[in-house]
Amino acid sequence: MSSLQSAAGFEEVMRNSDERRRIAIIYTHLPHYRKPVFSELGSSSHFNFSFYYDVRGVDPTIRSEKLDGTGHHIRTLTLGGLMFQPGIFSACIRDDFDCYIFLGNPHIVTTWLLMPILRLRKKKVAFWTHGWIRRERGLKRWLRNKFYHQADMLLLYSNRAKELGLASGFSEEQMEVIYNSLDYPTQKAQREARCGHSNDKGVPYFLCVSRLVPNVEIDLAIEAMAVLAIEPGLACELIVVGEGPERAALELQAEQLRAHVRFLGAIYEEERLAELFMNCVAVVSPGKVGLLAMHALAYGAPVITHGDLDQQMPEVEAIIPGRTGQFFQRGDVKELAASMQRYLLIEHGETQRREAIEIIEKHWTPSAQRQLVEQAIDRLLTGRSA
Repeated sequence: MSSLQSAAGFEEVMRNSDERRRIAIIYTHLPHYRKPVFSELGSSSHFNFSFYYDVRGVDPTIRSEKLDGTGHHIRTLTLGGLMFQPGIFSACIRDDFDCYIFLGNPHIVTTWLLMPILRLRKKKVAFWTHGWIRRERGLKRWLRNKFYHQADMLLLYSNRAKELGLASGFSEEQMEVIYNSLDYPTQKAQREARCGHSNDKGVPYFLCVSRLVPNVEIDLAIEAMAVLAIEPGLACELIVVGEGPERAALELQAEQLRAHVRFLGAIYEEERLAELFMNCVAVVSPGKVGLLAMHALAYGAPVITHGDLDQQMPEVEAIIPGRTGQFFQRGDVKELAASMQRYLLIEHGETQRREAIEIIEKHWTPSAQRQLVEQAIDRLLTGRSA
C-alpha cells in the first residue's frame, strides 16, 4: 500500500488477527534521531518488532540511543569503508522471524552474505534505505542495483527515490515510500506550549543546526552574512548550533569576514531547540539538507537550501519554494544572500507556518512512518497489492 489513505482498512484486517508476526529490524547502530520511530514500531499492535544494533554507536559525531526491551546488541565492526555484523547470523539462521528489515547500506558485507541464507529459508527481506539520490553510472550504479535486488522490497525515504528506482529498472511492487521522521510528538508539545506567547526576538537571526562537517557548507552561510552586512538597514545575525571538525575554521572565517555569527555548540535539549526554531527568520542549510528540514518545518520555520536535487537528501522533498522554504543555485553566495534577504524583508506569516506543519504531519512523523511500514510489511507477507 502506498499511502495512508488505506490505513483504516488495514487496521481492521490486523485487528482480526490474534497473532502478531515477528519482524527483525537490523541496523548498524541506533542514532538518536531514529529512536522515536523505532519506539513507535516497538509499540505496534500488529507486528512484534525486534531491533538489532550496536549500542556503542559507529560514528562519534552521531549520538547513539538504546531501546528498552526490544533492543538487542550486536557488534558492528569497521574496516576501511566496509562494515561487518557477525553477531546477526544467529538471528537470521536460528530465530523464526517472518520478515527481516536491514539497513540498506551496500557497504555492510554481512548483509550480502546473509541474503542467500534467508532465500533458502524462504524469508522475506526488506531494505530500509534512502535509495537513489541521483542518477548513477558505471560500477557504482551496477553495485547499488545489484545490492537492492537482493531484497524483496525497498522502504524508501522519498518519492524522488522511487522515481529514480523506476528509471533504474525496479518495479512499483518492489518499492514503498515510508518517508522519514524525528520526535514529532515532543516537537508538537514544545510548539504548542509556546503558541500565543509574546516574545521579544531581539536582533533577527538565521539558524543553522548541523554537525560541523564540510558537506554542510556553513562557510557559504557565513559568506552570505558578510554580503548582508553591507546592506543598509538589514541588521541580523547567524546562529550556528552544532559541533564538529570544522568549527575552528568556521569561527576564524566569521572573525575575518566580520560577519555576525554566534556558535552555540551542540544542543540536544528540545526545549532550547524549540525556542531557536520558533523565533528564527529562517533555517539555512547551504549544503545538503536532511532531517534538519523535518525539524525546522515541525516548528513552522522555513528552510533555505540549494535546489540541485542530485546533490540533496530525500527530506528536501518537504520544501516547497515560496511556501515552506526557498531554493538558491548551489554554491552561489550572492543568491543565497538574496534568499535570506527576502525573508528579512517579508515576514513568514502564520499561513505559511501552518502549511509547513501540515506537510510534516501528513507524512514525516513517527506515527505516519509506523503505519506505512506496517502496510508495506503486510503487503510483502501477504502478497496483497495496493
